Amino acid sequence: MKYLSSILVLLIAVQLNAQEIKVNPGKYSDYYHMKYELTSGNYSVNTEYGFNQGGQFEVFVPKKYFPIAAPACNENIIIRMSYSNSEERKRALYNELLLSKTITVTLELNPYIKVLNKDPLELELQHCNVFFRHKAGDYFDQL
Repeated sequence: MKYLSSILVLLIAVQLNAQEIKVNPGKYSDYYHMKYELTSGNYSVNTEYGFNQGGQFEVFVPKKYFPIAAPACNENIIIRMSYSNSEERKRALYNELLLSKTITVTLELNPYIKVLNKDPLELELQHCNVFFRHKAGDYFDQL
């Protein structure tokens, strides 16, 4: 049984690390984006913070469920939605998350990442924050 448990943990770890991370070249540095499945029961919306002006909100993901190492984090990875004048898509996503639905989102890992290896790509979070991807003043749900 112990052997089976070890194999199961290893398979889950391999699956998480196999998640696609797209590197998009920027003017001054590369941007790292990934699709991430927020699985029902494995995340919580920060309802104390709520939905704020500019569509800002936060989602907590226990570190053990996030596929990128975060040695400086003790408990949660905080996924933050950035401020912008466009709130409609953000409000719709927030409302879905409040229902604890399983939903796939697009994340921007910058600026709090450290590139440990470029080939094969290996990243590490320097802080406990990542962001929902933003482009042209709105949430951008694509790599």
